[in-house]
Amino acid sequence: MEQNKRSAVTNVTANGTYNGQYGMLYKFQISFANGDVAEYNAKTQNQTKFVVGQEVDYVLTDREYQGTIYYKCKPAEVQQGGFSGGGFQAPKPKDPDTGKHIMRMSVLKVAGDLAINGDIKLHEVLAYAQIFEQYVLTGTDTLSQYKPIAKGSDDLPF
Repeated sequence: MEQNKRSAVTNVTANGTYNGQYGMLYKFQISFANGDVAEYNAKTQNQTKFVVGQEVDYVLTDREYQGTIYYKCKPAEVQQGGFSGGGFQAPKPKDPDTGKHIMRMSVLKVAGDLAINGDIKLHEVLAYAQIFEQYVLTGTDTLSQYKPIAKGSDDLPF
């Protein structure tokens, strides 16, 4: 049976090696604060998944062999969708301004393209970007109210 658990690691003991189908594996006996003791197999001699003193999420499996129950453990892997080894983890909150930043980059790109195509002057790029941003945010068309600033073709607003 497979169980998802969380506990602090209290002891890690190297317990030999063996050649498996994936090459040399290093065996460790892992003891947890909740009383679980299980074997963990690692590909490296210096495993870092189970460190004494650290609390970890792990999957504990048991298997019976000739009347004796053997326990194995492995770290619970975080999967997409916020699930960790079967337990739910709340997704990290998104920055509320992320959408605004993406939208601003997009409208600035459009205004820059207009300048590259010669449809607007270079000094008008930010003004047009702000007009496009206002339209995306509110749906208000302010382009008809816009009066270009009379500047030379190479004047910049900064």
